[in-house]
Amino acid sequence: MGAEVPDGWTWGDANGPECDYDRACDPPVFEGTPYGGFGWVEVQGRPVLVLDGEIHTWFEADSEGGVLVRSSISEADDDPEKVPAASWRSVGVDVISLTDGRLYMFDAAAEGAADPAQIPANDGVGVITLGAGRWQVAFATTADETDFIRFRPALR
Repeated sequence: MGAEVPDGWTWGDANGPECDYDRACDPPVFEGTPYGGFGWVEVQGRPVLVLDGEIHTWFEADSEGGVLVRSSISEADDDPEKVPAASWRSVGVDVISLTDGRLYMFDAAAEGAADPAQIPANDGVGVITLGAGRWQVAFATTADETDFIRFRPALR
């Protein structure tokens, strides 16, 4: 809302602007998983993580950063420590930078605001505080089809 839309973007057809939902549905880098997937789009020259699929998603902070857990079942084994080291992988972008230390999560299908200060922290919006700096991003999917997105401080 209120953002200037570049020429050539579409809104479901060739006659209107493309919205965040349109872009999230067709990211240039994407890896599907049984109940969703991960991808990236660019916003103002920076990578933005796209999470596909309407499944339970929650964040678990830990001493090194934290992990987003995504599962179609609420009783999933959500312990990222049980994920074999060889299962963690990169999907397109290895490192993200958080200027103010906050990672915003929002539903691309919901109306939003161009100015982050105007985004209400309620339905469809979540803010994860990791800390300012560079964060390594890794992905894993377990045998019970639980997806993990892990954030760790990036080595310089």
